[in-house]
Amino acid sequence: MAGAQNDGLSLAERRRQLAAKRAQEEAAANPQGASADGANATPEFALDSLVHNPRNARQNLEGVDGLAETYETTGVLQPCLVIPVETFRAAFPENAADLPDGAYVVIGGNRRLAAARKAGLATLPVHVNTKLKTREDILVAAATENIAREELKPFEELATIEELKAELGTYDAVAKKLGKTAGWVSQRRRLHNLEPEVRQALEARAPGMTIELARDLGKIKVREEQLKAWRAAERAADRSANPSAGKQSKSKKASKVPAQGGAGDGAGSPVEDAAVKARREACVLAIVAGAGDLARLFLVAAQAPADADEAVALAGQWLTETAVGSSALDLATLSGEEGTDRQKQGALALALARCELHMTRSSGTDSTHARAYADWLETHTDYQPTDAAPAPTA
Repeated sequence: MAGAQNDGLSLAERRRQLAAKRAQEEAAANPQGASADGANATPEFALDSLVHNPRNARQNLEGVDGLAETYETTGVLQPCLVIPVETFRAAFPENAADLPDGAYVVIGGNRRLAAARKAGLATLPVHVNTKLKTREDILVAAATENIAREELKPFEELATIEELKAELGTYDAVAKKLGKTAGWVSQRRRLHNLEPEVRQALEARAPGMTIELARDLGKIKVREEQLKAWRAAERAADRSANPSAGKQSKSKKASKVPAQGGAGDGAGSPVEDAAVKARREACVLAIVAGAGDLARLFLVAAQAPADADEAVALAGQWLTETAVGSSALDLATLSGEEGTDRQKQGALALALARCELHMTRSSGTDSTHARAYADWLETHTDYQPTDAAPAPTA
């Protein structure tokens, strides 16, 4: 991704920032919010006429304070999706008593509503959807809104799937309604199998725990084996955070991943170390972004001699660092179980690892390959070659 910054943001957060920036630019270009024929593009409803969806899967509306601060200066740029309260009552009679007469229920944008109230706004832009009438339609619309925005926590996502399954009858029907694969739904259902200790670690975002790891642990049905696997992942995360702790034991066994500097013997010069470090940081950023001219990179990687095991080990290390999870390289999941996006990131990591291993060991003497690899990094990340590193010659 050209111009990406190594600012610690996740890809989802980058996407949200980009969407907000575009919305701000559109608002600046059209400050009156009017369409070409002069009509008001989006109606504004008073906040006291809007109520939160009592069936909202999001149990805690996080980030409301920061969003409220933004609204105080820029206003609300994206309308909320709402339906008349009478429609909601007809679909969910069990919630009828909780809703005031004459109001509108927010199906998409409950966090925006909370932030607008905190910011002291009087109105909110809304889109009234008159086509959502049945219980199924409303549940699917709310689920699609939350999942598309990646706003649900893992167990909230699971609860949403289960509620839809109760309504639609099968998990295949849930996948179809959400526009997802059966494998996507199956991944999330694995969270049912987590032991209480592992579930707590996921909810608390414990060091070493990622949603990908949790789904992998959910494949393990035997309690003792699942806990053993989680503890091993915990120790690995601790070693990564405190590399000096296991330094002596690591020195007894050569790593499959070559040292950051030098041509495989781990004794590279400080200049080489800096050059390799800069490239590998760019590789990690490229994996996080999951974008770029993949066809060109794969052509470069295919012509890079590299040990297959070492390439997989290095790619797996990067995928673990980026929380994608090394299981994205698992050949047994290539049927689609792990999801297209993760497979793409796994392929990207493996291609970069092949290029990087060849570059490290050849010290850039393979000038044609070195130039093609460095050009790709410069184009799709903010990588800049180290000034003191020897430039490859033709």
